Order: sequence, then C-alpha cells, then structure tokens
Amino acid sequence: MPNTTGSTKSIDYRDEKPQERCGEPLMKGRHSKDVDNIAPDGTSFADPSNEHFFLPKSGNRSKVDNGSTKKKRWAKIKGACTMQLLRRRLPIVQWLPRYNWSYAVFDLIAGITVGLTIIPQSIAYAGVAGLPLEYGLYSSFMGMFAYTVFGSVKESSIGPTAVMALMTFSYANEGGAAYAALLSFLAGIIELCAGLLNLGFLVEFISAPVISGFCSAAALTVASTQVKGLFGLKFSGSSFVEIWTGFFTNLSKINPWDAGLGCSSIVVLLLLRKLNSLKNLGSLKKVGCLRNRFVDGALWFISTSRNAIAVIGGCVAAYLLETNGLTPFTLTGNIKAGLPSFELPPFSINKTDVEDGNSTIFLTFPEICSELGAAIGLIPLIAILEQVAIAKAFACGKQTDSTQEMIALGFGNILGSFFGAMPITSSFGRSSVQSASGVKTPLCNIYGGILVLLALGFMMPSLAYIPKAILASVIITSVIFMVELEELKPMWKSRRLELVPFGVTFFCCLFVNMEYGILIGAAVHLFLLAYMAGSRPHPELIRIPGNKKTAEKVIVKADTNLYFPGVEKFRQVLNEATDGETCVMVDLSHVTEIDYTALKMLKSVASDYHKRGLMVLHFTNASPKVTKSISSALHSADIDFLIPNMDEEDCGPITDNV
Repeated sequence: MPNTTGSTKSIDYRDEKPQERCGEPLMKGRHSKDVDNIAPDGTSFADPSNEHFFLPKSGNRSKVDNGSTKKKRWAKIKGACTMQLLRRRLPIVQWLPRYNWSYAVFDLIAGITVGLTIIPQSIAYAGVAGLPLEYGLYSSFMGMFAYTVFGSVKESSIGPTAVMALMTFSYANEGGAAYAALLSFLAGIIELCAGLLNLGFLVEFISAPVISGFCSAAALTVASTQVKGLFGLKFSGSSFVEIWTGFFTNLSKINPWDAGLGCSSIVVLLLLRKLNSLKNLGSLKKVGCLRNRFVDGALWFISTSRNAIAVIGGCVAAYLLETNGLTPFTLTGNIKAGLPSFELPPFSINKTDVEDGNSTIFLTFPEICSELGAAIGLIPLIAILEQVAIAKAFACGKQTDSTQEMIALGFGNILGSFFGAMPITSSFGRSSVQSASGVKTPLCNIYGGILVLLALGFMMPSLAYIPKAILASVIITSVIFMVELEELKPMWKSRRLELVPFGVTFFCCLFVNMEYGILIGAAVHLFLLAYMAGSRPHPELIRIPGNKKTAEKVIVKADTNLYFPGVEKFRQVLNEATDGETCVMVDLSHVTEIDYTALKMLKSVASDYHKRGLMVLHFTNASPKVTKSISSALHSADIDFLIPNMDEEDCGPITDNV
C-alpha cells in the first residue's frame, strides 16, 4: 500500500558508512620504531633485567621476529572483526535499534498481506512438488524468520516458488518428503558456502537468454501440471508431453463442475489482478469516488489478496454444497493440522522397492545423493539466480550485497529442512506485493510467518474444503506471466544469435528435463561465445609496395585476441603473407592476450622462417603483457619487436630483445 502519511521513510541500510573496528590496535601509544624493542611479554629488550638482553644477538633477533610475527597475525585476526562487517552479515543490527511504531504499522500490513498470499500459493505449490499439501506451509515460515535476521532487501519475500516445486517434483516422487527435506538441507549448505566463499560469480555463467528460456519452459510446465486439477481428470503422467497427451485422451471424462469453476476462477483472478487499474480507464477517470484514498486502498487490498479471496470463497461454496448433500467439486481432502516437528533431515532412509512393491531397501547417504544427482547443484544454482535477481530488481539502483543474499537463502533452507521444508527461494510475485504494501523493514516477514503458523494450528480442517480447481487456477494465474515472450522481440532486433540459446533451453526444458535443459542451454551459449571470440579472427593483410629505398612490406593486423580455435586461420594468413623476400610485420595493437596454443603456432611459423633462411618475424604495437608472453615462448633469434609509432624504414632489428 502506498505510504499515505508522506512523512515516514523506510530504513535504508545499504548506504552505511564504515564503522570503527572492534579490536583496539596493538602497541597503542608506542612509536613504530619502538616495536622491535618490545619482547613478547611486553618488556623492553633494552632493559638489562630482561632475560632476552643476555641472549646472543642472533638468538635475540630470532625471538623478536617470532614474537612480532605472532602479534601481527593476531592483529590481522582482530582487524577482520569490524562493525562494518557485523552490520553486513547481520543486517538486523542496522535497522532494529531505529525501529518505531510507525514502521511496525506498515510492516504489519505488509506481513498480513503477504501471508494471505503465501498460504494458498504454498498449499498449491506442495501439490506441484508432489508432496502432501501441508508441506507447502511447512516450507513457508522458517525462511521468512531467517530472512528477517540475515536478509538485506526489505522487499524480498522468501518461500516456496513454482520453479523450486517443479524441480523438486521428480525427486519427491522417488523418495517422498524425506528427499525434499534433504534437498533443502543440501541446497542450503551449498548456498551458505557459496556466500561465505564469495562464489556468486558462478551464476554469471548463466546468461539472460538461458534464464528466460528456462523460466518460460518452467511456467508452461507448471501450468500444464494443473490441467488435471482444473478439469477434474485423473490419469498418469507428469511431463509436459505426457500431460497433454493424457488430457486429449481423456476429454470425455472432464468434470463439467470442476471445469466451470476452474475456468471462471481464472477469469475472475485475472480481472482482480487489474482491479487497481480501473481508475485509469478512460471512462472511469472522471469518477470521483475512485480517487478517494480509502476506496483506492480497498481496491488495492482486494487485488493483492485475490488468491486468498478465491480460496476462501471456494471453501465456503464447497462447504455449503456439502451440507446440502451435494459434492460436485473435487476437493483437496484432509490436510494434516498442527505444527511440524523439529528434526534433522534424513541422511538414510528405508525406501519401498519399486520392483517388488512390498519389501523395503535401506539407502545410505551416498546412495541418496547418487539418486538426487544433478539436482544437488542445480537447485541451489537456480535459487541463487532468483534470489539475487529479485534483490537487484528492488534495490532501486543501490548496491546489492549478493553474498549476503546467498547467506540468508542458505540459512533459510537449512533451518527449513529441520521442519520438513522443500527448497525455497525469493518469489517475485510476493516480493512485488510486499513492496506495494509499503514495507519498511524485513520484520514484516515475522508477521507473515506467524500467520502461516496460525493457519497450520487452526485453519487446516477448513482448508480441506478447497476445490482442486481453485488451487489450479491460483497456480496458473501466478505462473503464466513468467512466460517471457516479450524478450523475443528485442533479441530478434538486437542480436538474433541470442535466440539460439533461448530456444535450445526452452525446448530442452519443456520436452527433455528441467535440470538438463538449463545445463544444455548454458553449454550452447558458452560454446557460441567461445566460437565467436576465438574461432573467427579476421586478420587484415596490408601490402606496402617497395621502392628504390625500401623493400616491400606486408602487415598482418590481428583484429582480436589469439586463442586456440582461431590458430589455424591466423597461421594460414601468415603463410600467405610472404613469398620469401617480403618483410612480414604482425600488428598486435588489438591483442591483449595470447594463449599457449597461439604461441606455439607463432613459434612454429617463426622457426620455419628461420630454417628457410627468410627474414625474422617482426611484431609491432605489442603491449608489455603480450611482449612478455611472446618473448618467453619464442627464440629471440627468430623474432624482433619494433618500437611502435616509428616510421620503419626497413625490417632490420631495432631492439635485440624485450
């Protein structure tokens, strides 16, 4: 909700100035020149009473050096503990001392609003993940509590998402809730380690077209998984192709009540999504009541709470029909009430044998990890991508601490796994709701988490009446806007080659597998990047005719760095450059790096010139780094470096070596 008072500002703790260090400096009050005269026990070496005074000079020096080294090491350890670092790693320390009642009001509104959004969404996402519906709520509260302490962006809302649920689905089908909780724990460990080791640069290898293709495919897959609930169908199949094949095969079995309720709910939810924009329509701009502050606030609240309204309305309708002996809708059924128990995620399980069906097999932790496979690395990677991207989107141009976001996400997943949670990350939709609610600090997550706990404790019997068609419509209207069709036009206009990794990622994720799809897409884009950067040099061949005073010269001008994919093409140009008498100069003005394969090629060409009695290979306009690389790999007798910006009268050596 917009800030109506106009006087209360949110606490911005991203621009804090560096603070004093925690530790006091060593040797306070002494001059630096006196430090070497201080013994490890604090006395002076110049004091005859000190036992070090009577040691030989060499032994005395050794003890002094040893004591000085220990003191310097301790000083570094103490110097690493600063108030600035404490504030960065525990952001709650920054804003909590300045918290007041005005902030509390806005945070309470934001927390309740997001809580009303996350309750129906998390229940539906549990169904997407193939878990009992209560596990959606189990996954919702602990991440919010952890982000209150460790989170650095007040607008970010952490919890279950469609992508995380979809990536958990196949593993939850194999091992149930135990696999989901273990995935959350392992993902949290990796995210926390990535943050502590500053490994955020790894996500930079996933390009924007690959992310767009992945999100678009994930959105269509998630929406497709809701087709069965939307139309009241029951058939096997979970992949995109299997679902639509089963849908058209079972068209005659569609439940008209579920289909009518689901489709009408989609229409209503889409209309409520735009409810707050009614006042901007041409015919309604002149209606004065829509400009009223309270009416505007009411429209905004209805729009943002539309999912909760749909779920509550569906529950009431299903309950009233059942009391009259009618059960036209397919309901979710009983949802386990009560708070989840606190326990470590299972590191070994007894799993039902798929082939036998009656016997069980014992799986150790390494065997479970083998079954989880690539998901152990890919789920935290995708979670970090979403978390950091959303944090940057709401940073309003300010610097974002990606490391802290990874640490907060890691703690959220680790702590959540102790309550049976599936992997979580930040949700763009809920973060947008939180931002629009006028949130002031991350404390709003506490209110949202408490609302989830209240739902677990008291609302579960009522939620058993939720029609599955309602949950399906909530999911479909939430994820359908993740399909990034608007990205195709700018990619087509700016650089059409970017459509290749987008298309490869999209179709592989849609028809093969989500995990392998993003890996294949990233690999294809990196291959294209390497191909464009290394295998397509276009060296320019410039021939300068000779005259009575100077000989003919040929300049081979490299247009890019020399890497191994483009070595043979550059070798071909060098071989074509001379007929045995012509002076050959290689212009390296556009070259900043040469890899070892290219150096071996230059060495081979220069050696060949030397063996045939031709002129040496001349290099000009080489940077110091490139000069050092060439000089270290090529024989000085075969090459020569010409001083840049000189009018070379001939190809004679100007410098012997560089």
